[in-house]
Amino acid sequence: MTAEFDEPYALTHFTVSSANDVPERDPSVWEVQGSNDGNEFTTIFAHDGGSLWPQRLQVVLFEAGEDYDVQKIGYRFFRHVTFETVGANFQIGEIEFFGDDSYPVDPKAKITTTWGSIKNVR
Repeated sequence: MTAEFDEPYALTHFTVSSANDVPERDPSVWEVQGSNDGNEFTTIFAHDGGSLWPQRLQVVLFEAGEDYDVQKIGYRFFRHVTFETVGANFQIGEIEFFGDDSYPVDPKAKITTTWGSIKNVR
């Protein structure tokens, strides 16, 4: 998946939904990260503490200023990274990022693509 943006974005809120199968595949330690060059990422939100979902196909909303700090700069790339799961394999139903383009960024920033999961890497 490649996403190219002329402007950087601040993550104003995001949603993550559980998948349709078993809770053992839910991420338990994970982050949402932002980058302007696609190589160096900054953690925007971190979760460390088991599954978020008591039900399957359940959506959880996270909002800037309530669930994580409001960004001071914008990013061109966002990704979800899973480090651990409740059980063996990993699966989420869906993640959606929402934001605005009101934050400055270096105009020389490169645009590449990075999004997905990296298991057991920190």
